[in-house]
Amino acid sequence: MTVDKKPAPMKDFTDKLFDLCREYQQEIPPHKMAEVLRDYADRLDG
Repeated sequence: MTVDKKPAPMKDFTDKLFDLCREYQQEIPPHKMAEVLRDYADRLDG
């Protein structure tokens, strides 16, 4: 008998984020994506 485990929220989040980044990497340079993520982190730190 196996028990299906629900994905951990952090793993689910990072998987979705990486999929999104891969989808747009041809249109948005990686350094711009990193800049947006840093800006978002700064906003969270308030």
